[in-house]
Amino acid sequence: MNARTLKLMVVVATLALGTATAAELASSHPRQWLQPAKGGVATAAVVSKLTAVYGPLTSDANWYVGSYVCLACHQEYTGWRETKHNQALRQPRPEYSLIPGKGVVADYDKNGIDDFQQGLDFNTISSVFDKYKPNAPKLSFESGKYYITIGSLKMPVVFTQGGTGSWKQRFGVRIPVSDLPSGLSAEIYMSPIQYNEATGRYVLYNDKNWYDPTTNQPKWAAGVTSAQLASHGGTYSKKCIGCHATGIRELGQTATGEWLYRGWIAAVYDPADPGVFDYDGDGNADLVNIGCESCHGPGLQHVLAGGAQSKIVNPAKLSTQEANEVCGQCHIRVESVPNGTHEWPYNDATKKSWIPGSGEPLSNYYKDAGGYWPDGQSSKQHHQQFEDLYRSSKPTFQFHPVRCTECHDPHVNTANKNQIVERIVSDNVTIPTQNDNNTLCLACHATHGPFSSITKEQVADLEANIDHIENVVSAHSHHPYGPDRKMGLSRCSKCHMPTIAVTAEAYDIHSHTFEVIPPEKTLAFQDKGGMPNACAVSCHATKVNSFGLGLDPSLGTWNEKFDRDLASALMKYYGPNGLWWQKTLSAGQ
Repeated sequence: MNARTLKLMVVVATLALGTATAAELASSHPRQWLQPAKGGVATAAVVSKLTAVYGPLTSDANWYVGSYVCLACHQEYTGWRETKHNQALRQPRPEYSLIPGKGVVADYDKNGIDDFQQGLDFNTISSVFDKYKPNAPKLSFESGKYYITIGSLKMPVVFTQGGTGSWKQRFGVRIPVSDLPSGLSAEIYMSPIQYNEATGRYVLYNDKNWYDPTTNQPKWAAGVTSAQLASHGGTYSKKCIGCHATGIRELGQTATGEWLYRGWIAAVYDPADPGVFDYDGDGNADLVNIGCESCHGPGLQHVLAGGAQSKIVNPAKLSTQEANEVCGQCHIRVESVPNGTHEWPYNDATKKSWIPGSGEPLSNYYKDAGGYWPDGQSSKQHHQQFEDLYRSSKPTFQFHPVRCTECHDPHVNTANKNQIVERIVSDNVTIPTQNDNNTLCLACHATHGPFSSITKEQVADLEANIDHIENVVSAHSHHPYGPDRKMGLSRCSKCHMPTIAVTAEAYDIHSHTFEVIPPEKTLAFQDKGGMPNACAVSCHATKVNSFGLGLDPSLGTWNEKFDRDLASALMKYYGPNGLWWQKTLSAGQ
């Protein structure tokens, strides 16, 4: 009898006796889910709470149980709690103020007080909201709660999105309404406020949802009804929740027309975790954010079967295509099918979500809505990595089809940025990996192609073999070798993964096509505004004046004289008759 079977017996016995509720368990033992000896009690509380909400348990119930239930057995993955997957949506709490990944991080004047607690009033400062004065947003904090006031509406902040130390933070609010008993909208709406972490500045986020573009007056005022809000463009349940929650229990419109997502409930969780909260207002905390079951599928049957592997999806055992679709279900910019109602893979006719390991192609659930540069191949907007990947040869490479998880660890914040793996085992050699010293790429690319003279053992012992690796990579790049320095000379990703997409500031997201964007593309699409090329955006337009042209006076614009002159100069080295690389664009490129 294995430990998990024994634990299941404890679960059954405990259910028969009728133990504490999940709420009691969570409040009295906030770390109970981490106690292996008492994991059965935690599981019993989960099943008891789920049946109380969903009804009697059936043999084919396909319910989500929540990541804290998973962690009761799989404690080696507790690091997931600190990943961006779990920290995207958070209930704002004062005890976590200015802590990235936990609380409100907005602090435009860097005085050590978050802008809500400081009472920032955009009517009193110069900002992107100037045209909306005297009805520009006001931030406030009262009795432990965060608020945004626009005109006559004072709105509670239900959650923050982002603010993990990398890109940006946005704010979801409920709007006071006159026709519902609660006095607040059922739906959560994204405010027009976005705080960019790297620069500490505020930018507008879909402000047209809040202000009339002809009068600059607020669209919504005291006395607004939920029926009137049905036309609000910032509805989170309709546009966003599919990629910021673990499963969708129900999704539809209320009697007055507001969109509303109802989540799978979090029966057992750590009350100190701001990423677990009541999204839909039914009194139960919901499984918002990306948890274990987003990738492994619903976990109830796995739990009831004593942890049987046959009852859960393991992406590592899926085909490369299926495993990459697990990531692709969210790292993609799409519309639902057939009506294009939602902005994630979803069948809005059958109200069915794609589930990992189901055997159905992800493509059955979406149509592409990506934002691209004029070549139609290079992503201009963020969360399009899946589309990028399948525009490259990587996932279908005949010698080694590449999976997202070979470069990124979904379970833990590694010592590298963006959860890049810390080691790769290749040809039975364990190679410590980093993006900035090229070991991440060389762990696979050594021994073949331009790097055939580099062995895996040499990459694993980088310091001892740096001279040889430097010579080989520099011969390929035609540049000096300093990948881990500020300029990143001869760093693989500088050329093959240039930062050409935007999530907060231009440009802060890497391309994932792995194709070097040639200078000729900047010139080929001048009539469409031009586009960045890898040489310019990674170095020659922003960091070094190699051709006596200076640096780009307006990065983000690609059809000015500077851009054309620089692209022409670069084509002498990388172009149809390039001295270093010969590249000619074919039709459609």
